[in-house]
Amino acid sequence: KKYRSIQRRGFWIMESTIAIAVIGIGVVAVVGSQQAWHIQAVVSDRLATGMRLAIEIRELSLLLPANDPVTGVATWGSEPGEILPDDLDDLDDLDGVTFATPIDATRSQIVGMSGWTQEVSVQGVNPFNVLQIVSDGASEVVQMEVVVECDGEEITRLSWISPR
Repeated sequence: KKYRSIQRRGFWIMESTIAIAVIGIGVVAVVGSQQAWHIQAVVSDRLATGMRLAIEIRELSLLLPANDPVTGVATWGSEPGEILPDDLDDLDDLDGVTFATPIDATRSQIVGMSGWTQEVSVQGVNPFNVLQIVSDGASEVVQMEVVVECDGEEITRLSWISPR
């Protein structure tokens, strides 16, 4: 008997199935990593924006005098009639202020930031123990804190000590 050698041409069904499975797993891995990267980018952008808004308030505080130019140390917080950001003329004027439309260090509103807020608090601290809170106006050192929120979610919180 003569045996003919049969030459195989093409792929068998099992080989094709394995190749498709390997390619499918690779595609799923790429899509998964792309999604993880996108989520990280969104979170990173929100954190960076929040920190920028907090730093804007810090820079504004560096431009303000410690005491009110008119009333001196007689009043803690904003004086009567100080409503607009341009009216805030000393550090303690920022206590309890919330900017529903964020502002920059020049007190200009930052457009396109709907949903973002900057909440500022100023409190006196013991100059020898900054963890000890003292009554308003009783210290020459204040702790300032900005809480930045986006759509009601806290994004960042920045605190610093400032001489008064």
